[in-house]
Amino acid sequence: MDYIGIDGGGTKTSFGLFDEYGQCLYQVNYPTCHFLQVGFDGCAKLLKKGIEDILKLYPHSSQDLIIGIGIAGYGNDKVIREQLESHIENELMGYHYVLTSDMHIALIGALNGQDGIAVVAGTGSIAMAQADSQIYRCGGWGYQLGDEGSAYWIGKQLLNEFCKQADLRQPRDEIYDYLLEYFKIENPYQLISAIHGMKNERTEIAKLAVVCSDFAKNGHTVCQDILKQAGNHISQLVKGLLPYFEHEKRVTYYGGVFQSDIFKQSFCSQLSDCELIEPINNALVGAYMFAKSSL
Repeated sequence: MDYIGIDGGGTKTSFGLFDEYGQCLYQVNYPTCHFLQVGFDGCAKLLKKGIEDILKLYPHSSQDLIIGIGIAGYGNDKVIREQLESHIENELMGYHYVLTSDMHIALIGALNGQDGIAVVAGTGSIAMAQADSQIYRCGGWGYQLGDEGSAYWIGKQLLNEFCKQADLRQPRDEIYDYLLEYFKIENPYQLISAIHGMKNERTEIAKLAVVCSDFAKNGHTVCQDILKQAGNHISQLVKGLLPYFEHEKRVTYYGGVFQSDIFKQSFCSQLSDCELIEPINNALVGAYMFAKSSL
């Protein structure tokens, strides 16, 4: 028996072919399958394309293959879950697959199936816990309602600082000049139409988190404060799940925002009573483990 693991996040969708022992035989990345960005039908069709592309290179019969799928947006909203399930079933009819959220497979992979908390600070933000075979979550409200501390949130704070500098509510500095050049605009008010004209606003704004981090490294105090606030927001997601644990509080973390030392230090300083560990496996391995557990 072989397995395909799928990690469908807000930025990209990763596909991996695994053997019975968990060895990844092949991996490929595609754009995001998030339904808010590509629609329900687009999500399902992208999943099918990735699976079919793998099977062109590594042919399998449907009886010899189980697919574990973790996708962004597959959460507590029953209406959204049912729509995703319906569209995916239409596209993947005949395949043996199991479906869950991208955060769930991240949790499984990060803690190798053991109890604990995994928190993600990537394009969005969410934390999930496994305790005594029960699954709990905190955050994951999406960029319109939440995602505090995420790359999108950081990028939006940077844009807010630009607007303040444009109004002279804050002194203009290198951030103002840099973002004028970044968006290729001459008048700061052109930023409004530039944002509205983005094909994928959420992802594009999230990319500005790297810009914020670079300015912070060079001593820009506003950017340093943004990253410190972001670290605090992400630590609050973990704290929201701690009551489910009596003793051992193992916490691991994912996401590109953790590459910022300022952010990570702020995050860790809020959780001194927890055991903070690096992820044991990535979410793609978690998808394989989820598929295998379905047996």
